[in-house]
Amino acid sequence: MSSVRFTLVALAFLAFACGDSPSDTTSSSGGASPSSSSRGGTETSAGGQSSDGGAAPCGCVLGEGPYCGGRIEEAAVEAGCATPFLAGHEHDLMKCEQDAWSLLEDCADSCGYDGTSTELNDACVLPVCDCFVQVAWCGAGAKKKAADLGCAIPLLPEHDGDILYCPGGMWDVKQTCDLGCVEAPEGTPDYCKSDTEYRMPFDCDVTKTCSSGNHTSNHDGKDEYAYDWATPIGTSVRAMRAGTVLRVRNVSPPGSPCYSGGGSSCANYANTVEIKHSDGTVALYMHLSQGTVSAGQPIAQGDELGTSGTSGWSTGPHVHVQVQDDCGIWWCQSMPFKFFENTSVVTGTTVTSQNSCP
Repeated sequence: MSSVRFTLVALAFLAFACGDSPSDTTSSSGGASPSSSSRGGTETSAGGQSSDGGAAPCGCVLGEGPYCGGRIEEAAVEAGCATPFLAGHEHDLMKCEQDAWSLLEDCADSCGYDGTSTELNDACVLPVCDCFVQVAWCGAGAKKKAADLGCAIPLLPEHDGDILYCPGGMWDVKQTCDLGCVEAPEGTPDYCKSDTEYRMPFDCDVTKTCSSGNHTSNHDGKDEYAYDWATPIGTSVRAMRAGTVLRVRNVSPPGSPCYSGGGSSCANYANTVEIKHSDGTVALYMHLSQGTVSAGQPIAQGDELGTSGTSGWSTGPHVHVQVQDDCGIWWCQSMPFKFFENTSVVTGTTVTSQNSCP
């Protein structure tokens, strides 16, 4: 055997021992030595191809995620790898651990992401919830309900701490809560937090003067903590605080003896509305022309309860308000309370209502 032939045989033997056939002496990357990693038994090269020449499955080319299937497909095209794991999950949310992709969340509708952003903002896009708010609901509480229903509210989380409602079936902010929102018991409308929970019983920006405060000759005994507000007949009377209508007494209709006021004989003939709050207290609105709500109706702070008048034992048009116990009848022992707009109201104090202001 010549020395040349011996040399060729020896080289062929060495090549075979290193795992290459004598005929496979170049790499698929144009002559460079292949850098291989095995995923599921498939041999891959630095160019993202399997040993049979096809594109290898993508590893964690984007990191751990979460990522929408659409974003992964875009990255796969750029990296030159394959996405067999996306079969049936093109519109779902995926995650990747140790180069293995798996389903993180099955998106009922679609998966949304901003292709121009480097932030991990990928998330399932949920359908917008049909409005389930009857009167007023804290954004945070509405979000919990939406999660149970598998839908989303477009105003959240920006307005988690505000009061939401649905005029015309469209989600909107009913009231911005500077101090956050109170989630009341089921069946009672939510309301904004404040140093005091009671706001003036009038429209936003309406100014009124207290004609009789606490502990006056007009207010002693059961109504010692009441406030009277001189008000023209027909003025809208608003709920000072959220609750549920306990009673409505329209006992003096127009033309009746006590509708336009009278003496002590008319004491039990004032038109009244009572709102029961979540803590069991009751707000009494008295001397109305008419109450326009119904017993059992949920009421949000600022909702109209009726119009002012001078019915019952009254010497002139005004609105009498007091917070009292629930004693089983309409006239109960009053208790101290303060107004959000001014916590030091006495006879003669002028106050501008901030009830349900935008």
